[in-house]
Amino acid sequence: MDEIKLIEQYELYIYKIARKFYNVEVSDLFQAGCIGLIKAHRKYDENGGANFMTYAYKYIFGEMYELTNKSKDIKVNKEYLKILKELELAKVELTQKLNKVPTLTEICLYAEIDESLANEVIMLTSQMISLDDEYKTLNGELPIKECIGKEENYVDQILVNQSIETLDPLEQSVIDYRYFHDLTQSETADILGISQVKVSRVETASKKKIKEYIAS
Repeated sequence: MDEIKLIEQYELYIYKIARKFYNVEVSDLFQAGCIGLIKAHRKYDENGGANFMTYAYKYIFGEMYELTNKSKDIKVNKEYLKILKELELAKVELTQKLNKVPTLTEICLYAEIDESLANEVIMLTSQMISLDDEYKTLNGELPIKECIGKEENYVDQILVNQSIETLDPLEQSVIDYRYFHDLTQSETADILGISQVKVSRVETASKKKIKEYIAS
């Protein structure tokens, strides 16, 4: 089949997969997906028994993942983070029940999660962030593990980082000075040129937003 016609035939399928990724231009994801589709078509053996769309998926997704993984500003769908939490919980429970580390297949069966979806979630989150990654503050960078509350959960670290980015500039500044530079409310007020009372109000509101973002 002509490659142009091939792309036209599976165009909607490529865009559907592209919606799994965030903070990368859709046009760039589509181009990456087209490359994956063409690679799959060239390697596909019709006599192998596998459905072509099923076969092509890993190539399309793989090319998009490689592109996304090169991005410096990767966002993760919150629904994926929820699934990751479920997988982590299932792994802990199964480890206790089986007295061994369970396989991904066992975890997925236990959690009733599709294994292909689990693989996607793991691929997309495994390199998003670590406790030694840094959150950019106004005057430098600080490891995420030093973030508000010093939460040690991997998934919550991603959510905390994302939640801070949703705050407005003043809120980010207050959180930055209070929690990343360990300044008092009075010191923060002097730097920002506002009252200590306003710093207190902004800080309280910002913390509430962060908690609501994580809980939602």
